[in-house]
Amino acid sequence: MEQEPQPPFIIEQIKRAGPFSMDSDHYHDTYEIYYLLAGERSYYINNLIYTLRKGDLIFINKNELHRTTSKGSASHERILINFEESFLQKTLAHFELHFPFMATQSLLLRPGVHEQGVIEYLLFSMLKEQTEPRTQQIPYLQTLLIQLFIEMNRIQEISREPIAPESSEKQLKVYEIIDFLQTHYAEKLTLERLSETFFISSTYLCRVFKQTTGFTIVEYLNYIRIKEAQRLLQSTNAKVTNIAEDTGFDSIAHFGRVFKQIVKRSPLQYRKQNR
Repeated sequence: MEQEPQPPFIIEQIKRAGPFSMDSDHYHDTYEIYYLLAGERSYYINNLIYTLRKGDLIFINKNELHRTTSKGSASHERILINFEESFLQKTLAHFELHFPFMATQSLLLRPGVHEQGVIEYLLFSMLKEQTEPRTQQIPYLQTLLIQLFIEMNRIQEISREPIAPESSEKQLKVYEIIDFLQTHYAEKLTLERLSETFFISSTYLCRVFKQTTGFTIVEYLNYIRIKEAQRLLQSTNAKVTNIAEDTGFDSIAHFGRVFKQIVKRSPLQYRKQNR
């Protein structure tokens, strides 16, 4: 069954009192803005892990793998925006606005107290506008989002110290494993091989990888492989069977299942829509 099409702009505020790790929507063809209102979170993005605290903001580009997991106190509160490129495309072009961070993988900001106030005013204005049916709602939301972008751009321009990734011994080991998976994804990879490569037991390997990134090794490997498959489907005329083999899948059936699970459409549908 085909999924219901999502609106071009969604904003939501969620408060969680217990432990929670994001288990879906960590790879999608929309832009995302994540703002932490309260608590602490671990955030995986761009092959690195960051500790977020109250007031931190992350902008995530389309199709960038990311995931949040519990950190410290279990409770946290956040505001999340997802929007399609088409939502702002014409407005940005009309006013000749350009935001450099939209061309990068992600933007991590640690705003000051005053800047947090400005950001939260804009976010809560969007939340209120979305929940109350009003005339000219779309242009109003667009202008609020552009104001947020301008504020983010200004913060980036004056930011002296970017949010640094975590670098404990455990996390450095996970970074090594991530680099290995990124390099060898097309090969036959087993837990035994990884265990021998990194001189650690397969049990510890699985546990530390999941605790640090929020992903199991199999999940992470599948995302790497599918992202490369998407690139090949878009940029080459290679047969789907060859792409499945070149990205490390042991059968076309397995490739098709994983691809549809992650991308929400078949490889052929994806190629047709993106050529």
